Amino acid sequence: MKLGMMAPKGAGSKANKRSQLNMADKLKPPLLILTGPTACGKSDTGVILAEKLETEIISADSVQVYKHFDIGSAKPSQELLRRVKHHLVGIVEPNDEFNVMSFKNRASKVAHELLMKGKIPLVVGGTGLYLKSLMEGLSGGAKISEAVEREIDKIYEKEDQAGVYKRACEADPEWMLKVHPNDTFRTRRALGVFMTSGKTLTQTFKNNVQENLWDTMFIVIDPPRAELYRRIEERADKTLNAEWRNEVIRLKGMGYNDEIKPMRSLGYKTIYDETEGRVSKDDVPRLIKKATKAFARRQLTWFRKVHNAVFIPTSPNETPGEIANRILNHNETRNFLSRHNTVIS
Repeated sequence: MKLGMMAPKGAGSKANKRSQLNMADKLKPPLLILTGPTACGKSDTGVILAEKLETEIISADSVQVYKHFDIGSAKPSQELLRRVKHHLVGIVEPNDEFNVMSFKNRASKVAHELLMKGKIPLVVGGTGLYLKSLMEGLSGGAKISEAVEREIDKIYEKEDQAGVYKRACEADPEWMLKVHPNDTFRTRRALGVFMTSGKTLTQTFKNNVQENLWDTMFIVIDPPRAELYRRIEERADKTLNAEWRNEVIRLKGMGYNDEIKPMRSLGYKTIYDETEGRVSKDDVPRLIKKATKAFARRQLTWFRKVHNAVFIPTSPNETPGEIANRILNHNETRNFLSRHNTVIS
C-alpha cells in the first residue's frame, strides 16, 4: 500500500505537491501525531506509517533526545533508524539544557522543512508537553531570577526533594500533576517561576498559548490495560537484562550524575540510586515497573483531554503493521489525508 499525492493532470512536480499541502485546510499545514502510553508500540508502528506515507519521523521523547541514554529510553533500534529518518533522537549532550521551547523550535523547523519536500510531518512520541507545544504553540518562556535560584538552593539544604516537591504542589497543583516526585528539575522550575513572578507555570503557559497553526491529527495507540501492563513489565525485564545498569555506570564514568535532567528520568534515577547504595538491587525491577505503570496512567489521562484525539484500541496479538493499516483506514485519517490531497493508492 503506497501513499501518493493527488494532483491535477500534468502537475506532478514537488513544487506542485508543496503548493497543494500549503493550500489545504485554509492554508493550515498538516501535522500527524502518533502517540500512546509508554510500551504501547509507537516506535515500530510509527516507522511503518512513515514508510507508507513516504515521510520522516520527528521524535517527541524527552529522554531519547539525549545522547548516550539509549537502553533505558528505548531508543529506536538501528534497523528502524535505517529504514526511516528520525529527527531529534540523540542530538543533545546529557548536561545541556533542552526544554519544551527547545523542542518546539526544532520540531517546527523540521516540520516545515518536510512540508517543503511535499511530505506530511509525522511526530511520534509520548512526552505530552512536547506535543502540546507543537499543537498549540508557545510564546515566550517563564524566567527564574538568580536570587530565587539561590533561595531554592538554600531550601534544598534544609529539606529533601519530597519537601520541595510538596512546596511546588502547593504553589501549582495543576502543573505538578505532570511532574514525578523525583524530578528535581521540573520541581525547581515550578517553584522558581512562582517565587519569581507570583504566577504559576499553569497560568504562564495558558497566557502564552497562540492560535494553532496546524491542522493536527492526534492518534493514540490504546492497548487494553492488562496488555499494557504486561508490555511494561516485559520491557523493564528486557532493558534490565540488556545491561541498563551498566549503561548508568558507564554514564557515571563519563562524569554524569543525577543532577542532569535525563538521569532523573523514569528508571534511570532508580538505577542511579541503587548504584549509590540508596536502593536495594533486588527492589529495582519492582520500583521501575510500578513507576512506569503510574506514568502510563498519567499519559492516558492527559491524552483523553486532547480535543479530537482519535484512540485506536488494539488487541494483544496485533502486529505494528496491522495497527498501522487500521490507522490509515480509519475514517478520521482518510478525511485528514484527503484534506491535504493525499490518498492511499
